[in-house]
Parts: sequence; structure tokens; C-alpha cells
Amino acid sequence: MPEHIFDFSNYQYNYHALPVIIVSLLIFSIALFIFFQVKKVTKNTAFFLLCFSLSVWLFGTGIVYLANNPRSAHIWYKYFTFFGVTNIMPSAYLFAAASSGRLPKQRFLVLLSFILSFGIYLAAVFTDKIIGAPRLYFWGYYPVYKPPSFIFLLLYAASFAAVQLNLWLGYKKETVPIKKTQIRTIIIGFFIGFLASADFIAKIFPVPLYPFGFLPIFIFTCLLAYSIIRYRAFDIETVIHKTAGWILASSTAFIPIMLLAYWLKPWYSTAPALNVALLCGGVFYLLTVYVQYTQPKIDHIFQRRKYNLEEISAKFIEDLVHLKGLNQLIARIEDVLKNTLYPRHTDIFIYHENKKKYALINWNNSIEIEEGKFLKWLLEKNKIAYRDFIPIDPEYAQILKDAEDYFNSTSSNVVVPLVLNERLLGFINLDKKINLKRYTAADFSFLNTLKNQSAIAISNSLVYENIEEQVRKRTEQLVDVQKQLIQAEKLATVGTLAGGVAHEINNPLTAILTNVQMLLMDNAIDSALDRESLELIEEATKRCRTIVSKLMAYARKPLESAEVADVDLPQVLRNVLLFLEYQFGQENIKISSNADSGERFIVKGNHNEFEQVFTNLIINARDAIRKIKTSGVIEVVFSKTKNRVKIEIKDEGVGIEKELCAKIFDPFFTTKDVGKGLGLGLSICQAIVEKYSGTISVDSRLNQGTVFTIRFPESRHEEAAVKT
Repeated sequence: MPEHIFDFSNYQYNYHALPVIIVSLLIFSIALFIFFQVKKVTKNTAFFLLCFSLSVWLFGTGIVYLANNPRSAHIWYKYFTFFGVTNIMPSAYLFAAASSGRLPKQRFLVLLSFILSFGIYLAAVFTDKIIGAPRLYFWGYYPVYKPPSFIFLLLYAASFAAVQLNLWLGYKKETVPIKKTQIRTIIIGFFIGFLASADFIAKIFPVPLYPFGFLPIFIFTCLLAYSIIRYRAFDIETVIHKTAGWILASSTAFIPIMLLAYWLKPWYSTAPALNVALLCGGVFYLLTVYVQYTQPKIDHIFQRRKYNLEEISAKFIEDLVHLKGLNQLIARIEDVLKNTLYPRHTDIFIYHENKKKYALINWNNSIEIEEGKFLKWLLEKNKIAYRDFIPIDPEYAQILKDAEDYFNSTSSNVVVPLVLNERLLGFINLDKKINLKRYTAADFSFLNTLKNQSAIAISNSLVYENIEEQVRKRTEQLVDVQKQLIQAEKLATVGTLAGGVAHEINNPLTAILTNVQMLLMDNAIDSALDRESLELIEEATKRCRTIVSKLMAYARKPLESAEVADVDLPQVLRNVLLFLEYQFGQENIKISSNADSGERFIVKGNHNEFEQVFTNLIINARDAIRKIKTSGVIEVVFSKTKNRVKIEIKDEGVGIEKELCAKIFDPFFTTKDVGKGLGLGLSICQAIVEKYSGTISVDSRLNQGTVFTIRFPESRHEEAAVKT
């Protein structure tokens, strides 16, 4: 038998076979496309089995037409074609049960249908009681069904009735509109496909009724495929329109050519080959020009809406160049959507880095949406989400509840993600259309174009606004620094004057102190009260002279900064306390230290510069305490570790925020009001400490206090290089 099948002398050209074979290949291609979209869906698998059975039937029928003898035709139909015929209705039953959601209850009936059909196929293969010798019609050989085949036809009719019953019950039970539409399309498709049953007439009766079944079957397959993939392939309508346009253009072109060929048949049958070739070339050229000219016109007729949307998209892209700022861009996007798709309302959300949320920016309200599973899914898929497709699209299976919650909470019908460089910059929520029409394939194509261009434009606008914000902040910082520099210049002038003023004050103080001491030495003053008053004057004068001496020494520091020697740090602290302790006592701030423990902590450096470091840190500690308390303690602790001297200055103040700790040593950085601090104190302290190979660090907690830790190499009474 294989030798007979593959013997090409048993076949002949038959143009009736070509459309049948072509349709079989198209149906099989559709089956593969649907199957590989989502393999795990039972309905898709059932559709593939149904299309496979139809393809086997039609392809085998075409081969039967090509046979030039009854034996070859009989072998092909009996062993190959009839296998497809017997599996059509069981596969259709499986598809209908899966589509209506009744498969779990009818698994046994579906399996029984396949077993009975396969049994009939085996009976046809191993006996001659089902399929008889074929008849020869004008379209070619065609099989003959014997009376026992009526059992198969009865099973065929019963299966079709079960298919329609399942679909009808599923349609009545379904509440989701898009699923009802889907089932309704399938029902219509099966009725159209059932018209192919007319092909059985020529098999049962010797009636030359042309088997046109391949045409309704092709329409049936397309309808079923459309019902399945409509939510996945938005542009299926475009394919249908282009196909219709191609058929129209081809018909208007080829019919005149065929008529011309018929009229010129007497001429080209006797004309020279060269003339015929030239004629064919000219006709082909005219056909090419015709198709190139008419095809776009026909496309425009079928897809006027799409062409209009493309023009709007092009105009929108041109306008993006002239838009300045995010607000103008958002307003333009909203205007285009409103006047093109006519949604009830349009909400545009943009991601805010500071808030870590998506904020609605095209209305005067503060609606914010946190990043949830649905928005993460939008970022991952980067596809437009349509509310009507949630119940039937398998891609929503993992986030079905989150997607439904999102659409319900936002009252939206379509969500357009704005994704660029794997970042979800924002999204657009569209409500239902004002005219209550559904969003079409052309609408989604337009939205895809708009979302890509909008994402790029929004990204650029955000960068532009970020730059503007940074420039504004830098300008404010420069203004603050300028004010601080002016204040620093004023203080520098005051400091210069302070040295002269202190010198001028020192002279009268010396006179006062001298006269008071002379009066105390004079025995003429006998009154104890007068002598006590003079002693008080002497003590106050001495204190004023000490303060003036400190002020004059502080004014001379820049001139002495190059003097490096061994410095006892506890002694430096004692000198500072003489200058600050009285004032701090008036403010209820106590200073505790182990400077009087008797242990020496010697480092290389400059005495006056170290005084400045202690003064700045202790005054800062006082200010930090006064922000939250009326009294407090500043603790200064000296210690030694591994040939290094460590000083810790602790306070009970307001503390420093963690984000600011890295900035406190920057010049002109201050948390105080303008005029109360220049932001130079800690910067100067760090410079002095590092000048003598030391380090300074900070550890702070809000409302608990701050600890500044300074470490110097311990001096061994040898000269140390000074860092410059």
C-alpha cells in the first residue's frame, strides 16, 4: 500500500483540489498559532485538536480529488481522510464543554465520544462495511458511505446537538458580557460550520452536489479563532479588513484579465511565443501598477478610523517639541485623549521619588496610589490592560484579584502604562467611552503609539524639571552663602576692632585696679563696709582684666598659628573653662571633665588653635542642649589608647539627623538661623585637627545627644612634622 500511495503516476492535476488543500493548510496554521499562544489552556488545546481533525479531513479530500484511479482515492479516504472526519465532532464536543465551563462534569461523555468515534474509524479500516468504492464526479473521485455508516452519522448529529446544548447553557449562565459575546460567536460559528454537513449528501446519494464544505468550515474556524484571540491580538480586525481589501482588489484585477485571456485565446494559441511573452509582461506590469495604486485606496476605505488616528498621532508627536514643562505635557495628553477616544474621564498618574507613590497630577486633588502587584505586572508586561479582558485572558490569572480591585477602586476601564528603560514612570486611567462603545483595535493601536511617545516626553520633562529644581536650590544656597560671607566679613571686622577695643579698655582697668589696691593699703579706711566694697571692686576689675586678656589673645591667634610645641590638652581645656564657665553657669549648663585627674595628655600642636577647637565644640554642645532643655551637662573625657590621645565631648542636646551627619563638616553648612551661625566652626575644627595628624568624628541620636570624638598621636617629646 505505501508503494501505491507514493507512486506519483496515480495522481493528476485537478484544480478542484487546490482550494481544499489551501484551506486545510490555513486551518492548521491557525491551530498552531492559537495553540502556542497559551498552551496550558484546555480550550486552546481542544481548538487545536478540532482544527487538526478538520485539516486532516480537508487535506485528505484534496488528495482524493487528485487521484486518477478509484483504488488510490479509496485508500486515501479510508485510512487518512476518514480519521479526520471521525474526530471532528468529539473534538468539537470537547471545545464546547471547555468554552461553556461544563467540562469537569462531562469528562466521561467527552472520553466516550472519542472512543466511539475511534471505534467507527477502526471498523472502516478493517472492514468494507463503512466506506465503499468511490464514485467519479465532475470534481473528481468522492467516497461512498454504506448503510452501516448511518451509526456514525447518528453519533455525528448527537454530538452536534450536545455541542449546541452546552454552548447555550453556558451562554445563559454566563454573566460577564465579554464572555457572553465570546460564546455567542462560537454558537454562530458552529451553525455556519454545520453547513459543511451538506458534503455528506454526495457520499450517501448519487447526487453531484458540489462539496463546498471547505468554505463554511474556513469561516467557522476563523470565527472560533477570533473568539479566542480577540483579547490577545487586538489587530485581528485589521487583518480581516486587509484580507477583504485584498480580495476586492484581486477580484477587480483578475476578472478582466481572465476575460481578456478568454477573448484572446484564438490569437495567442497561434501567435509567436515572443508576442505572447510580451503580452504577458505588459499585463503583469499593468497589474502591478494597478495593485500599487488601488490597494492603499481600498485600505483607506476599510480603515478610515485607523488612518484618522495615525494623523492625530503624528500631530501629537509634532506638538511635543513645543511643549514646555510637565503640566503642559499632561494637559496636552489629556486633551488628545478626550477629543479622540471620548472617555468619560482621564486620570494621569506620575511616580514621585520622594513619596514612593504615584500621584494624580491633572486634577486639583491629592489622590495617590502605592505600587502594588498590578502595577508591577504592568511594568513587567508593558502592555495596555483592558478591564473586559481580565476574566478571559490567562495572563491575568496570577493577579486576577489585584487587577479587579484596581479597576474597581479607580473606576477605570483601560490602563495605559508609561514605561521607559524598565521604569514605570506613570500610567493613564481611561473610563468608559461617553457613547458607551467598546474600545476597538484601532483605539488600542493609537494608545500604543501615544504611550511610547508620552513616556519619552514625560521622562524628558521630569529631567528638565529636576534640573530646574536643582538650579533653584543651588541659587538659594549661593544666596545663603553670600549672606554668610557678608556676616563673616562683619564679624572679622568686629574681631579686628575687638583687639583694639580690648587694649583701650585694659588701660582704664589698670588705673582702676591700681587705685583700688592703693586704697586698700591705706590704713585711713577704717570702715569694714567700705573695705569690703573696695575688695569687690578689686575682684571684678581683675575678672574684667582676665576677660580682656583672653579677648586680646584670641585676636592674636592667626599670628601664632605656626608655633608648634608639646601641648597639654587638659590645660587647654582649663583655660577655655576660665573663659566660658561663668557664662555657662548663668545659663545652667555644667561642664564636667577629668582634666584635673593629674594625668598628662601631651600632643604636638598649637595651644591657641586647640583652644579654638574646644571653644567651638563646647559652645555647639551648649546650643544643642538649650534647644530642648533649660539646663544640662557637657562632659569632656580624656583617655589614651594605643599611643593615641582620645577626647570625647558629650552633650544631652537635640542631636543631629543621620542624613546631616555627613555634611556638618562642610564649610558654611549650618542648621542655625542666619546671623546666629556661619557654618564655619566645625569646618575650622576639622582643619585644625587634621593639621596635626588627628581625626574628628561624630555620633549622634535625635533628642538623646551627640558625641564628638577627637584622636591625636601622643607626643613622645620629639619634633613632629606639621601637615600643611
